[in-house]
Amino acid sequence: MNFLVITTIQSPTPALFKYRDLLLELGWRIVVVGDQKSPPTFDLPGVDYLNLEKQQELFGELASLVPLNHYARKNLGYLYAIQKGAEAIAESDDDNIPYDDKYPNFLPPQINTSVLEVKDTVNVYSYFTEKKIWPRGIPLDKVGNLVSEEQIVKKEVTCYLQQGLADLDPDVDAIYRLTTAQGDVIFDSDKKLALGSGCYSPFNTQNTLFYKEAFPLMLLPISVHSRVTDIWRSYIAQKLLWCMDSSVLFLSPSVYQQRNEHNLLKDFKDEIPLYTQVNDLINLLETFNSDTISPGALMSELYSFLRQHNFIGDLDVRLCDLWIKAISSYL
Repeated sequence: MNFLVITTIQSPTPALFKYRDLLLELGWRIVVVGDQKSPPTFDLPGVDYLNLEKQQELFGELASLVPLNHYARKNLGYLYAIQKGAEAIAESDDDNIPYDDKYPNFLPPQINTSVLEVKDTVNVYSYFTEKKIWPRGIPLDKVGNLVSEEQIVKKEVTCYLQQGLADLDPDVDAIYRLTTAQGDVIFDSDKKLALGSGCYSPFNTQNTLFYKEAFPLMLLPISVHSRVTDIWRSYIAQKLLWCMDSSVLFLSPSVYQQRNEHNLLKDFKDEIPLYTQVNDLINLLETFNSDTISPGALMSELYSFLRQHNFIGDLDVRLCDLWIKAISSYL
């Protein structure tokens, strides 16, 4: 069974109603994760809603470790889906609305597709549009690293992790929004691109799917701000996918974003680690090696490695230990 996991601090939004109407007919289940700011009641029939009390009841210490009012509470929704027997878990946000005729457009994990073979960090948005735009979390000195057709080959690959883009108001950083944004963006349709080993590009949690084999890689770290956690996860997951002989696949949009209101200067401040530390993370990941292909063991080894180099703290290592233990008991 497939699951969709979403967090919200609002009453049911138009996006949530649309996901419900589309996915329940396809046999999916939907999990909505609440937080401290969420309304006391959440009326969306057919959806599993996890309030704070339910999260604590189900996951104990792990739920206690995740800060309140933090995007990483989504981890508890992932665990709930895994506990209930998920084979694949998609995720989105409450302001990303699925297209009736496109969502979901995720593909089977084994496919023949275009693969970008370059050892560098690339601006993957450039494959889907000619507009000057870049994804949140790319190193600023790599914004101009555009996808080149000469570096693309067609071959069979395994993609346990797939990221669909979002139209209209896609996921970009505050610098782009403050300096470059020029209205709605519509990406090219019906395109897909996998990134070969050593080719990095950040991905988010807005239109993303993990197959069962990659469930341990879903963990969102708690030692960083909510606007950083999914980007750190994306780079960590890419490195570990290569250890598993897998890749991340980027897809043309099947959703469009009508973005919730944001204070862009606050976003900029919260995103500072993305501008100043992302190259450090990538450089560290490039020095990590392991003899295992087990995703759980890889996560434990890499989190310990990042702690040894003072990139994450003890709480994240403890969170990872509890996370892997919980997943191992469910699968």
